[in-house]
Amino acid sequence: MSAKTKIEILVAPGCASRQQTEELVAKLLAENAIKANAETIVVADAEQAAATRFLGSPSVRINGIDVEPEAGQCKEYGMG
Repeated sequence: MSAKTKIEILVAPGCASRQQTEELVAKLLAENAIKANAETIVVADAEQAAATRFLGSPSVRINGIDVEPEAGQCKEYGMG
């Protein structure tokens, strides 16, 4: 991965797992000497959830691909 790698952490407002997920992503990047920045995106409402294909909070994507293996098969997006 390079600095051009795009890492996104998508969260719903008030997500109880936000900090833990941000810390885990930062730790994994550091442990693997990966020079990339992670951006946290707060998905504010159902409209934004549909527009961003938000599967639930938190979600982590690398270059637009969710790290959850079955995420590509999901078609229902929302604030869950």
